Parts: sequence; C-alpha cells; structure tokens
Amino acid sequence: MFLYQFVSLYFDDNCAEIYGQIRADLAKIGTPISSNGLQIAAIALANNLILVTHNVREFSRVDG
Repeated sequence: MFLYQFVSLYFDDNCAEIYGQIRADLAKIGTPISSNGLQIAAIALANNLILVTHNVREFSRVDG
C-alpha cells in the first residue's frame, strides 16, 4: 500500500511542550495559528525536520 512507505511521528510530551511554547509566544504578539498548525509545527520542531507547506501565511509566524 502507498501509505506504508511513510513513517508516522508521535505527538509526545516534548511536542506538547513545544506546542505550548509556540502557542503562548504567538498569543502574546496577537498572531495565533490553528491548533492543527501548532501540532504540525511542534512535531516538526521536536524532530528537527524541515516543514514543506503551501500554508506559508500561518507557518511563517513560527520561529525555527
């Protein structure tokens, strides 16, 4: 099957911590992003990954 070639990354405690930090930072400056976007960004940052997206408007607000 096509999807078996991809690895799923877990949203673990480290991701949750990063999620909270990103959310707080963006809320402080009044530029929040969606909860799904926060989750994707946190997983990417926790795993030192490069995030490729067409959603530059939201993800450009996230440092890292």
